[in-house]
Amino acid sequence: MFGMVNRHIIQTIQTTYGEQKWIGIIASIPEIPHFSQLQQYPDEITFLIIKKSVETLDIDIDLLLETLGRGWIKETADGPWGIYYELYGDTIFTFLNNLDSLHAALGAQLTDLSPPSFLCKHVNADTICVRYMSNRDGLTYFVKGLLKGLCEKFSYPAHVTIEQTRSDLIKYDEYLIEKI
Repeated sequence: MFGMVNRHIIQTIQTTYGEQKWIGIIASIPEIPHFSQLQQYPDEITFLIIKKSVETLDIDIDLLLETLGRGWIKETADGPWGIYYELYGDTIFTFLNNLDSLHAALGAQLTDLSPPSFLCKHVNADTICVRYMSNRDGLTYFVKGLLKGLCEKFSYPAHVTIEQTRSDLIKYDEYLIEKI
């Protein structure tokens, strides 16, 4: 994962649980680098930070991942990456359909980017089905948080549910975004 993702995780934990809790978490991690925003780091480091945070804080991993995903949308939309939200869609459905193009454009700048792929379709007028395909395991609830964050960003009041998770036979997660 890129350093900016790891920094987001650290800042979220520090802000939500306090600096002292963060110090307790990093004490249980053998070596944690100073993350450079645009540098790629092994996924194992990111997952170790999450694992140790869950253990130290005694919180549910799915809830933490969802919180991180939701916050990632706010952080990127309000920060220097915000222009991408404007360029790739003015509705949640358009934006979701353009995520692969957005990631391709980012890949021109971030050459180590290994982006996921998204396939979206309308189930009916008020329901969007999103298929998330990635070579990374363990991000189902992070993506659920991302989708919730996008609903907020695009003022689309909705419930997000996980309909299908990856398995040995199925290589994607599938979500429903149901407008309320």
